[in-house]
Amino acid sequence: MRGMIYLVPIAFILAGCSHKPYGRSCPGEVSTLSGQVTGHSQAWVFDEIQRFTVTDEGTTVHSGYLHSANRALYVPSATTSEGFLAQRLSTDRFRLIDASQDTMVTWTCPVSVAGP
Repeated sequence: MRGMIYLVPIAFILAGCSHKPYGRSCPGEVSTLSGQVTGHSQAWVFDEIQRFTVTDEGTTVHSGYLHSANRALYVPSATTSEGFLAQRLSTDRFRLIDASQDTMVTWTCPVSVAGP
């Protein structure tokens, strides 16, 4: 019984510290690598800080763990299993690049607002 008294507070602390990714519906701009806009996209972006997932029309792409030698100088990025370059441009902007198709999509998510 005495051990149970300690387990309950620890469980609450651990639950409070866990980070659950949340999805946001984000508009995106499709363009060539040189920046010429060719279309638009709407996708769900699930932000997990060190990685992100994009789901668009039933297709899901996982960025993998994002790396940067120096976040002040270089954009955190990774190569996906599909061969795309995934980049986290800011807390609300995400990009997937397909160099072989001369295409990139940049999603700008609405700023998340903390609840009361």
